[in-house]
Amino acid sequence: MNKTILLAGLAVVLLAGCDSHPVPPAMPEVNDTNCQIETIKKIEDKATRETFAGLCSRRPPAGGGIAPTEKPMNWLELANPKDQKGQGAKP
Repeated sequence: MNKTILLAGLAVVLLAGCDSHPVPPAMPEVNDTNCQIETIKKIEDKATRETFAGLCSRRPPAGGGIAPTEKPMNWLELANPKDQKGQGAKP
């Protein structure tokens, strides 16, 4: 009985430090220097790279982000703009 408790305790101690998920790398600070394409491509972890690129693109236009569209279009207008002009909803 004493050996069983000792073996169970040893197994718990040995397995306590195991983690199946590695820690993702730290994301760089979102600024003009780090939001260059060359810098973004250097981020090896795909999820971190995609998140960081999204944050860079959402910066205000004065900070180097993407400016809002002047006249945004919906998906139907983008799919076939000729069909949408002059047509109303058909019953």
